[in-house]
Amino acid sequence: MTAVATISVSPAGRASRFIRRHARAVCYAAALAIVLIAYLSTLLTAVNGRPDPYTTDVGEIQNALPRWGLIHYSGYPFYLVTGSPFVSALQAAGIPPAAGGSLLSVVWGLVAVWLAMRLAEELGAPPWAAALGALAMALSASVWIYASVAEVNTLTLTFVLAAMLAAIRFGRTGRRRDLLLLALLFSQSIMHQRATVTAAPALLVLVWPQLRALWRSIVPAAGICLVAPAIYLYLPLRVWTGATWVFGSPGTWEGFWKILLDTKVDRTVRVPIDWAHWFDRAGIVTQLILNDLPWPLLLLGLAGLLALALIGKRRESLAFTLAWLPYLPLTFIIWEGRISDAELAVKLPIMAFAGIGLAALLGMLWSRSRAAGAAGALALLAALSAWAWVTRPAVTAITHDTSGEAAIAVAERIPSSDSRPQILMALWGQDYWALAYAQAYRGQLRDLQVVDHNADVKSIVQAGNRLLVLSQTFYVLPLDWWEHRLGPLYLSTAAPGVVEVSANPVFTPAGVAAETPLDLGNGLAIRATRLNWSAPQQLHLVVFWEARRVPAEDFHVAVHLTAHEPPQSGADILAQADATHPVEDWYRTSRWRAGEIVRDDYLIDVPAGAQPVALDVGMYSVDPEGKFANTPKLSLPIPTR
Repeated sequence: MTAVATISVSPAGRASRFIRRHARAVCYAAALAIVLIAYLSTLLTAVNGRPDPYTTDVGEIQNALPRWGLIHYSGYPFYLVTGSPFVSALQAAGIPPAAGGSLLSVVWGLVAVWLAMRLAEELGAPPWAAALGALAMALSASVWIYASVAEVNTLTLTFVLAAMLAAIRFGRTGRRRDLLLLALLFSQSIMHQRATVTAAPALLVLVWPQLRALWRSIVPAAGICLVAPAIYLYLPLRVWTGATWVFGSPGTWEGFWKILLDTKVDRTVRVPIDWAHWFDRAGIVTQLILNDLPWPLLLLGLAGLLALALIGKRRESLAFTLAWLPYLPLTFIIWEGRISDAELAVKLPIMAFAGIGLAALLGMLWSRSRAAGAAGALALLAALSAWAWVTRPAVTAITHDTSGEAAIAVAERIPSSDSRPQILMALWGQDYWALAYAQAYRGQLRDLQVVDHNADVKSIVQAGNRLLVLSQTFYVLPLDWWEHRLGPLYLSTAAPGVVEVSANPVFTPAGVAAETPLDLGNGLAIRATRLNWSAPQQLHLVVFWEARRVPAEDFHVAVHLTAHEPPQSGADILAQADATHPVEDWYRTSRWRAGEIVRDDYLIDVPAGAQPVALDVGMYSVDPEGKFANTPKLSLPIPTR
């Protein structure tokens, strides 16, 4: 009997054999895993409040998706149809809607990475090269940011790349199903984001060899394109079924057609008027693009697409160059007087096709010399690693920003009121979105009704409600805006950072007892005060000023925390919270009426280790020569912590 020798294969050997046998799957999985880890590490999980062009509409989307609501022009119905159930399912599993909206962008970002790898392979790049090229796209700053926040742009990129892949397949096979898929993807792409129509020349070049096959299937393909706008029926459908978050008026035919036909051109496109403006814009655009990828990688990638013509892929070279080239002039003419989200988003295809070009270039190097290809791969991997290391902090500065919590914290200072309903009005934008999200999904601000600035403020006041406003709102809606709607105004603070706006006196002498009266000698008096600790190192002062006659001038407020009373020198003043005008700097004393009582709130941060003994409150004036004249002051003892 002959003995049969057995060969033992080590685990390392089995792993090596598996990798060789499944090289493509391993490369794809590795790239997707790296991208997933990167995106999850920078995921925006809180309500957005950062006024950054990358996050212009993020707060709106965070509120709309879990409500199955509707967002700004151009409506983005496909994004909402797919995104709302996704976010709602995650919410049911315990993931907050803010994080759910960001995870939706991660999913579309991963799909875009997969499509970029497939396109690179179609151009002849080996799987490892395709993976590296897709990583270059995925780790470009704009793609990375948009894949980490609740925005529509990773879906836009997915549509563009998917349409290119369908066009390549149809151009090679002439199969009807590939053409119909192309018609579906491209028509929905345009319905989603009008700017993607610029990909039409590239798609036409790719399908050119199959024009006869295209003509034979033109009727069903055209039918798919013609019914593409039907996706917009989702907008009035949601209005008719009771959507609670609706932008515009898509429930009316006029509003529906306005959204459907909107192109944003009138709001976003500004062609430079002369050479000076062209040069200025060129500098801005160049810097924006170079913020996404190092310029050597960007230029090599775009050159790699041109180099395809040198290896006989002239049609692919032309098509892929035409796919990114129109977006470059778009970045020049999209201008809203500042860098806007539209200008940032339109760069994404440039980064995507630069990544695909890098993959194609690596493939060409590999086919000529394995050593050159391997060296190129290692160099690109090192460059991308360094770029990710540099870029990630910039991404997290945007996605981990907590500015949205500031407005919520201010609103939470408003005390409850059993006497009258309290309505807090905030500007439509970051402030309103943060407040609405906190109320709907975090159980906060239950004692307030939050409305945006489109609310009828006159009706609110006439109905006897307290109308409250975040103090920074007056930077956008100044006092004359309110006077135009309410007439003569009376202002008081309701809490630090919050102003009550009224057409009638907010306080009366009967409602504010004269607890600590002090005549300031300028027609004004301190009628009452409250001082308490609002935090371990912060005091909260409430002053009730009284106008005993109409003040002749504008007086400033002095609030000084002292270590010795009276202060012997400037060193005895530990902290101060002076104000140019009372009521968050918005209510000049020359506007007050005789007999008016004004509440005024101040927060004073106590320095660590300090031992304050008193808080001095008074007023002062400054003459034209800059000389100060102080009124008498009220010295309040520091309460026990």
